[in-house]
Amino acid sequence: MKNKNISLVKVTFAVIAMALASSLVSAQDVIPKNIPAIEAPTSKNIQFEQLDLDKNGSLSLVETEGDKLIHDAFTKIDSNNDATISKIELNEFIKQ
Repeated sequence: MKNKNISLVKVTFAVIAMALASSLVSAQDVIPKNIPAIEAPTSKNIQFEQLDLDKNGSLSLVETEGDKLIHDAFTKIDSNNDATISKIELNEFIKQ
């Protein structure tokens, strides 16, 4: 039986070469620049829908009586002072 000696240096070199090659392959993945933001469902979104009793897409002061925090901050949340809170206004307030 013939004895085949494999050099440890050759094995190490082969492992390093394969690791570099695999990192180059994954580094070339194309990532789109303009990915639209997707609004994740949150309890605030569900809460908005539940509070919007007349389903007109905005909350009146009366409708917010079901949530003390939103009701107490109504004038702060209503950034355009139209006496209603839109979903956008509520989300902007939450981000602060």
